[in-house]
Amino acid sequence: MKQINITGLFILLVFGMFIIVSCKKHPENTQTDYNRELQAVNSYMYPQQFTNQFMLSFFKSLYDSSLINGEIITLDSAKTIMKNENDTLTIQMEYWSDDINLWHHIDSYRHFRCGTYRFVADSLFLQSDTGSVTIEVVKPFYYDSLTVNIENIKIAKTGKTDGNQTFRVLFENMVMDGTYAGKFTWKFNADFTYVLYKDETTPYLSPDDYYLFSGTMSGNTPVDIGYGIKISPDTSRYKINYNCFYTIEGKSVLEMHGVGINNNVSYIDFIKEDGCNNQYEVTFPEQMTTKGSIE
Repeated sequence: MKQINITGLFILLVFGMFIIVSCKKHPENTQTDYNRELQAVNSYMYPQQFTNQFMLSFFKSLYDSSLINGEIITLDSAKTIMKNENDTLTIQMEYWSDDINLWHHIDSYRHFRCGTYRFVADSLFLQSDTGSVTIEVVKPFYYDSLTVNIENIKIAKTGKTDGNQTFRVLFENMVMDGTYAGKFTWKFNADFTYVLYKDETTPYLSPDDYYLFSGTMSGNTPVDIGYGIKISPDTSRYKINYNCFYTIEGKSVLEMHGVGINNNVSYIDFIKEDGCNNQYEVTFPEQMTTKGSIE
């Protein structure tokens, strides 16, 4: 079984890193190049990481005690303001400055963000188990130097499962477009269900809170490979929390298609034992011996 451990320096792989992989099938003495597959895996990780980080900022805003009690706070480097008036809840996040040298902010997850936007919901959203959220963009949003059409993100509370709050989030016709070390564009759609496992000792943010999520994502990478990923809603769900800016654990199936793809199915396993070191394992379902490295 082919297995490769990779540190997820996701976007850097696409922009100048290369992978050396030598595979020998048995019993035949043939060589198979899996560079394209591994580029696709790493490239998929970039929008996946964006969705994780964007949603963690939203979840923080729902449970921050200072914000809920009327204070203006800094959340993931954004000036954040909550207002609940005229039957409408708004949470405004401002990654902006009048100083041209501070046009963007590095967030809690080591990425640059710029722009101003609002989460908008019914005034009873915080207290309710159900409800929907739309996003209003005040100033264009950038993630690193990529513009992102975050107004296409639809968020909903969908009730509770075994006492745990659930959310469904649709990322519809998303485009991440810009000049990060060149001209590159990601396009993707995703449908994720998040379940909050809340620290029962407090209704507010806690380092013991975490989220498990499942669903699907599909799109095209900057290296012209299409992909579709499925995270099953069982013990293989992805896990995220406020203490780590990467996926902590979970398994998924990734299908790929495009020129140069030798094997269109791979299995991804975020290694639980590695903690927050961002290691994941890629397995191709063929019997072979493999040596792999990233430089």
